[in-house]
Amino acid sequence: VHPDKNHHPRAEEAFKVLRAAWDIVNNPERRKEYEMKRMAETELSRSVNEFLSKLQDDLKEAMNTMMCSRCQGKHRRFEMDREPKSARYCAECNRLHPAEEGDFWAESSMLGLKITYFALMDGKVYDITEWAGCQRVGISPDTHRVPYHISFGSRIPGTSGRQRATPDAPPADLQDFLSRIFQVPPGQMSNGNFFAAPQPG
Repeated sequence: VHPDKNHHPRAEEAFKVLRAAWDIVNNPERRKEYEMKRMAETELSRSVNEFLSKLQDDLKEAMNTMMCSRCQGKHRRFEMDREPKSARYCAECNRLHPAEEGDFWAESSMLGLKITYFALMDGKVYDITEWAGCQRVGISPDTHRVPYHISFGSRIPGTSGRQRATPDAPPADLQDFLSRIFQVPPGQMSNGNFFAAPQPG
């Protein structure tokens, strides 16, 4: 790459880069300085990656927890592999019915010995048995009609009350998003409950 032997238009520039690298590698003090700088950059990169990974894990955990008005704690919710179009089992019809955003129902298994509580939130079906158990909810399982409705809606500008947000719509802003996850909005509970009787449809 020496410009006297190589007639490439950028040979001189390449030679200068190689010469500068050789000066660093060949000089023990400059080489140590270079290695320390590289180690610091690598450590910084590793620290940033660890921080971002932990932040991502914390956000995932926050997204899959529900605040509890009874114990003031958080309970996990588990996403189910169910489509909203066929989410609720009905013993009367012996088939699956569709669920709507906010629907809250119970299903039985193991010959009625085990009751599991479900809700449709953010367009997905979740098992919220842990939260329902702490709330001491008593719902008849496998019913034809949805017995309860959970309202976690966001305030939509220009409306007078709380409205349900569409499942695909993003939160109005980050503050609203975080408040929906980590706290109970004012006026959301009545007598410590999240429940409201379903609207007759």
